[in-house]
Amino acid sequence: MPLDRKSIRTLLQNAKRPVLADILEKLWELPLLEYSASLWEKPASTPPMEKALLEAFESEFCRIGLSYEQAREFCDSLEKTRILQTATHLTATEGPTFLALHQLALLGLPPQETYFVGSFSGVPFANSAWSGCLNYSKRFDLEALISPQAAEFAELKRSDADRSRDSAERRISLIPGKMRDARVFQSRIPQKLVNLLPFFADPIRKISPATVCGDDFTVWASQFCTNQLRQIIPQKSLLYFDLNEVIRNYLLKVLQNSTHPLHRLLFERKIRESVFAEFPAETPLFTVEVLHKNKIRQEAVIIQDEMLKSQNYQLELSQQEIIHELETGRLCPGLFLVFTSLSFINGLTCFGSFEQVEYLAEFKRRWLKLDLLEQEVVRTVNISALTSGRCVDEAQAVVHPLDLLLGLEWSFPENITVGELMKPLLGRLGAEV
Repeated sequence: MPLDRKSIRTLLQNAKRPVLADILEKLWELPLLEYSASLWEKPASTPPMEKALLEAFESEFCRIGLSYEQAREFCDSLEKTRILQTATHLTATEGPTFLALHQLALLGLPPQETYFVGSFSGVPFANSAWSGCLNYSKRFDLEALISPQAAEFAELKRSDADRSRDSAERRISLIPGKMRDARVFQSRIPQKLVNLLPFFADPIRKISPATVCGDDFTVWASQFCTNQLRQIIPQKSLLYFDLNEVIRNYLLKVLQNSTHPLHRLLFERKIRESVFAEFPAETPLFTVEVLHKNKIRQEAVIIQDEMLKSQNYQLELSQQEIIHELETGRLCPGLFLVFTSLSFINGLTCFGSFEQVEYLAEFKRRWLKLDLLEQEVVRTVNISALTSGRCVDEAQAVVHPLDLLLGLEWSFPENITVGELMKPLLGRLGAEV
């Protein structure tokens, strides 16, 4: 089957990705440069960003190491573009799909503006992006990344040999096994990362922030990814941060305002019942980290019987209790609250990958049936800003950011179509020809 606009639509519909099918039917033959420029076009009108949200961004920018003045400047830029990249999970290093969507988005970045990468941290370390690992390809031997003098080298070598038998993608774990199912949000730098860092190759050590056991892992990872992508694409202004921390900061402010729609959603029974008559009753609002059978793991938290509940956690549905659990970092905002806050209350355009365009379309459809949020914002916000693809070389071997940092000679093919960038991803989408 030739891959043209009609055939890709059919393949994706058969793969039960109807929104992606509609989007790619329109974009499949469009040049990347043209598409990327269109992503950054400003809508005719946008609602003002809430003061609480701007302050939440400002707090997060300071947490990841910026001065107050720098944080204010970045907030001004964000207020101007009204665009976030929200496709990525918070990781130590990213893979070929995240690299592709960054390259695509950055092609059209307006001069003097900043590309903001809000990485999602409400996932376990063992998510598909392998948040606790340095991710790279089989082009490099383990010794090219880390010295055999490292105390953990023999263990890393055994793991690498096991993995290389059935995968082209390689990784060095920076976390102990007990953290595998732990949540990235509010996590701490383990001793293993501190021990390994001095033995990494120069290009890795040079972009790595200092590590202290017990400090914020998400700060370190955000800074590392920022430094890495700035090295790969030095002519662009960009910044990584923890998206869930932003929304935590935001909720701490707006849940104290009895007229705010999110306060009403959580604490007014009639409103809550009307919303969850439209949205599934089991919609996760938060995640929580629990100890279960001597293992740390993340659990989804839903509303049930006037309580917040997960399998091994429950909390009274009260303003005081929820604010306290947000303050301590016990509760992490889930997808529903994150994108309701960003897209459907504040009208931000969130660049996203193939999963995001599907669930945002569903969120929008349901919010349009309710009158809790400003309907004009819900109706007009752009929820179809697809950024995706997969970076591969001429031999169709995947390309990781870390490969480029280590010296791989490769440049992003700007003069191709959206379809050509997406084609290597089709197998993952269940739409392989």
